[in-house]
Amino acid sequence: MLGAARSGRAAAELLLRAGARVTVYDRKAEALAGLPVGVETLSGDSQPSYDAFDAVVASPGFPTAAGVIPEVDLAAQLLDAKLVGVTGSNGKSTTTTLVGEMLAESGFRTGVGGNIGTALCSLVGQGHEWVVAELSSFQLEHAREFHADVALILNLAPDHFDRHGTLEAYGAAKARLAELQRADAWLVANRDDTWSSAVAAKARQHVAWFSTRAEVDTGAWLDRDALVVSRARAERVRIPVAELSTAARRPIDNALAAAAAADLAGASAHAIGTVLSRFAGLPHRVRDVAVRAGVRYVDDSKATNPAAAVASLLAQTARIVWLAGGRNKGLDFAPLADAAKRARVRLAIVFGESAEELARVLGPVIRVERVETLAQAVSYAAAAARPGDVVLLAPACASFDQFKSFEDRGEQFARLARAIPEAQGGAAC
Repeated sequence: MLGAARSGRAAAELLLRAGARVTVYDRKAEALAGLPVGVETLSGDSQPSYDAFDAVVASPGFPTAAGVIPEVDLAAQLLDAKLVGVTGSNGKSTTTTLVGEMLAESGFRTGVGGNIGTALCSLVGQGHEWVVAELSSFQLEHAREFHADVALILNLAPDHFDRHGTLEAYGAAKARLAELQRADAWLVANRDDTWSSAVAAKARQHVAWFSTRAEVDTGAWLDRDALVVSRARAERVRIPVAELSTAARRPIDNALAAAAAADLAGASAHAIGTVLSRFAGLPHRVRDVAVRAGVRYVDDSKATNPAAAVASLLAQTARIVWLAGGRNKGLDFAPLADAAKRARVRLAIVFGESAEELARVLGPVIRVERVETLAQAVSYAAAAARPGDVVLLAPACASFDQFKSFEDRGEQFARLARAIPEAQGGAAC
């Protein structure tokens, strides 16, 4: 087993239960602590020779090669449940969660995992009828055995060039989800996204669509002020947009995709409507975390690429004091400058490894201040913001320069925002 993080440990435990002799490799020896009794361990900068093992399974963090089994393939071969797979650059976690809740609300025994929460190997043998899996490009890149009964391909935007190199290679990795489906499966594609539409055009399986712009025969779409789900032009679900929760409408593309997929998997119209009306959103995805001196502090730490940050900026209607920065994943920041002009951004505070690059791109269009850390950025924002403003953390970057994860970054932002004295803020800038 390559890797001793969440997926690697789950795979090792599953293999042990199946009676296999298991060896786990991780570069860092300390990462191997706490593995189950009976697991052999290897560490160091050099990976062991694959020839010494009957089979090699890889965690998503390890680029896989010919003959290496991705962890999702190991799980998929052993799962005794039907599969919904969800991939795309942005919106995967929200859409995955919505589908899982819709199926559970319909009475199905449902597990949710993959790139979100629980590793897929941990869901094997748990008695689920459906498993809904969020899938990253890392997990899908060399998958061969993950055959989703319902697959959603949401969108494609530049990301992870540090691993895949090009947008084409990144998109090809995600497209594996559709390519591996059997002919009797359903593919739910985004009619409004060029890449998703192109993948669907090559599909041999049944295709459903979701769209905010056009009516679709089978899938989900917006009919003026209502979300509609149809099958062969027959209406199955109609929900007034006003009855959707704020989180379900932000953005509504995720709700459309989830409703289309859940309907195909057998969810009831009542369950779909109930979930979309009560959905509170996921942590670190455009979540209000504090209000101080009339200023809202919004955590969108999950906006780890420029496309996600652009969407976050454009979704705000108030004036924005924008916090951005972190580790660039080999991506072009130029779209951020255009978004900053279109959105109501009056100040950008940049921090972390990419601060200089962000300042260079944004400086010609908006006021930019550079600081070293997120704590300094929050402090500066609190002093600069005026009542009615939004202080928005939408980093456009990975978190790994200063934080353990995007969750860690979001949690620290929330703590810093809540620690601001109620009277602080509103200073002119």
